[in-house]
Amino acid sequence: MTSVLASVLFGAIFFVSGAIEAQASTLVAWRILLTAGCYALLLSFPAGRRAFKAFWEVLRKGPLYVFYFVILVALIALQLWLFAWAPKGHALDASLGYLLLPIFLVVVGRFFFSSIVSRLQWIAVGIAIVAVAIKFIISAQMSWVTFAIAVGYALYFALRSYSGFNSFFCYGAETIELSPIAIALLFTIPDVLDRDMMIMVICAGLAGAVAMALYLAASVLLSMPIFGLLSYGEPILLFVAALLLGESLDMSDALVYSLRGFALAILGFDGIWRSRKTLEPTLTV
Repeated sequence: MTSVLASVLFGAIFFVSGAIEAQASTLVAWRILLTAGCYALLLSFPAGRRAFKAFWEVLRKGPLYVFYFVILVALIALQLWLFAWAPKGHALDASLGYLLLPIFLVVVGRFFFSSIVSRLQWIAVGIAIVAVAIKFIISAQMSWVTFAIAVGYALYFALRSYSGFNSFFCYGAETIELSPIAIALLFTIPDVLDRDMMIMVICAGLAGAVAMALYLAASVLLSMPIFGLLSYGEPILLFVAALLLGESLDMSDALVYSLRGFALAILGFDGIWRSRKTLEPTLTV
């Protein structure tokens, strides 16, 4: 449920980011500052302090873990920027990256965390590889935005899991670390907005904080392949948002999206089938 709700919120934020006149720097800066503020407020509650303590215990293990955290900050900074910038002209490239992400998560889960991957999941991965090859053959290019999102987010979640930074406060610490940069963006790249536009920017920032918290909670509660399976709703919503923002598909894009959609449908069917198989012994008792 957390993953699905996060996907819906991300789809809405993506559309709003492309539809309003605010610059990407303004959108990402306010999202960072509002998210950091929300997590800072959590420190006034016992649960928030416990989450911070769990994060701090991992960070103080040694210089290597500080290095891991710095890499996580850099990776999430890139993703936050792309999510605010891409809707203004690169929405389809971004949606294609999120469409690839569930496939990448399945592969990462299998090869880096020894998660069990079914035959249907491997078929879906194979279809995705064919789709990428067709796209490259037809157009002789693939947007860097697509791979920055798919590869970058896959590395981010893999490093979070590997390093032990799975406390939900980790994302808050990342945004707090980025807050000075966000403040600098607001002062160095001025963006004159009226009251209504500013309210929309702030609402988008708060929704982004909630959506990311739900998304990261799902990444901790679920195995990497299952998390990838449940993430397939977001790229579909982003694809719809890209079309609503006025971007159009050429023939190669239509073919690639069709194949990716088919691959995600296989992943979804596989997830439902495996869930039913897991529940069968319980239902027959």
